[in-house]
Amino acid sequence: MAAFEPPFPLNEASRRRGQDPQEVEALFGRLLSYIYHALPDPPVSAYGDLCILFDADGGGVDRLSLLPDSLLANIVSRLPVKDAARTAVLSRRWRPVWRAAPLVLLDTHLLPGPDADYPDAIPTHLDRARSAAVAAAVSRVLAAHPGPFRCVRLACCYMDEHRAQFERWLRLLARKGVQELFLINRPWPLEIRSPIPATLFGMPDLTCLYLSFCVLPDTAGLPRGAAFPRLRQLGLCALAVRARELEFFLSRSPVLDVLCFEGLVAPLRLRLVSHSLRCLQVHACKLDRIAVVDAPRLERLFLHTHPSEGRKNIVKIGDAPALRLFGQFAMENDELQVGNTIIKAGTVANPSAMVPAVKTLDVEVRFGVRGDAKMLPSFLRCFPNVERLHIHSKKTTESTGRISIKFWQESGAIKCAPSRITTMAFHDFHGDRNEVSFLKFVIESAPMLRTLMIVYANGCFGSRDEATSKAKGLFAGKRATEPCMLVVCESEYAEGGGLWDFEKGSDFSCNDPFGYVVCSSFGVRRWSV
Repeated sequence: MAAFEPPFPLNEASRRRGQDPQEVEALFGRLLSYIYHALPDPPVSAYGDLCILFDADGGGVDRLSLLPDSLLANIVSRLPVKDAARTAVLSRRWRPVWRAAPLVLLDTHLLPGPDADYPDAIPTHLDRARSAAVAAAVSRVLAAHPGPFRCVRLACCYMDEHRAQFERWLRLLARKGVQELFLINRPWPLEIRSPIPATLFGMPDLTCLYLSFCVLPDTAGLPRGAAFPRLRQLGLCALAVRARELEFFLSRSPVLDVLCFEGLVAPLRLRLVSHSLRCLQVHACKLDRIAVVDAPRLERLFLHTHPSEGRKNIVKIGDAPALRLFGQFAMENDELQVGNTIIKAGTVANPSAMVPAVKTLDVEVRFGVRGDAKMLPSFLRCFPNVERLHIHSKKTTESTGRISIKFWQESGAIKCAPSRITTMAFHDFHGDRNEVSFLKFVIESAPMLRTLMIVYANGCFGSRDEATSKAKGLFAGKRATEPCMLVVCESEYAEGGGLWDFEKGSDFSCNDPFGYVVCSSFGVRRWSV
């Protein structure tokens, strides 16, 4: 059998660690798939067919070409780059249209021999010959089109190997008014030696910027006027970023709405001072510390952290009067500090240790671990006005005993929270006694509860009837006279749920992004005493 040859060589560090090329390739593939899933959807797709409809009576009249230039340019700007360029050969009328249209350039559409089933997807495997072909095609497009460029996504080039071309691209994009820019380098597992050219910081028309697998330049050496005056969305994925670089981005982006992090190489340390930011998303990262110091417009704080070695991930909420959504906070990994108070089991509730604006909360708990159970009431008391509560039950082999409903009653548990909760979703339900006792307590203590959704992981139960029978007993105790609707469903995903995407989290028209549940089967029943 021939020896495995990865499409990219191992770097020296990987060789010294004795890593298997195939394992390294698989790791890169997973990272790339996570990033691809997290990215906002591109504004064009190659899935459709380009066609022109002529007169239905058979006259062959090209009515589309009779439209004004502005409408034709709008049409062309919504096409993949190859199709947009091909419109120039339709007729003399169309030749100048594509040059006047704000172009969308996705380099996946320039790959030789694209995958017909997934033409928009970023390929996991990419050899250097295809990368070189894409780089040459990108150069031709950027040279031929005068701009502006509505959106550019470069994800199929080994940028360090095409350094001169890459620097020229950035200069052209800066001059031709690029608005949305996605730079996803193909380095793995090569060493990334060169930082992104400082030209990146001279793009005044940028509204959206995502960077992945690259090195940020030393901000101390950037021109004094370097800034992103129109930048509203920034995503940093699979790279190392220092605190001073983050402070630079925040201070030079006066209208930034959304800040996203995905799979950072080093633990994130962020001191958030921004009078414009409305949404912060941190996914698949280790934290040193996130301190929300001064963020008067921050509405959403999404967390999905990895455990740090030997300590908790620190999340400090200071001045955030508009914060409405918070989670997914993991009892196992994260430590919460509100103001000057570190929240621990038994922390006495007081106004200075509360975040009253939060209406939607998402928390992960190991109900089999008594420490998590003791911590949960103190945590929930920090959010006295929660109306929608999401609980993720994390399975553990570290069981520390049975926790009965009496435990929750005597803990003074969620004295303030149950009185306002109207909707609760319990994710990854296993039917364990500790889970059931907590749910019974909430049902009996939450007079405003109208909807309870029980979501069990794919394959956890043999059938929905089995899961429903576990949930039936929840309403056996005392219950307020108002009815509560019980929804029992099986998730399409295994335990832990699906991948997070930044577009969902930053959609301000969606009141509860945590509530997005894809179920394969469900049942509904209305319960009351």
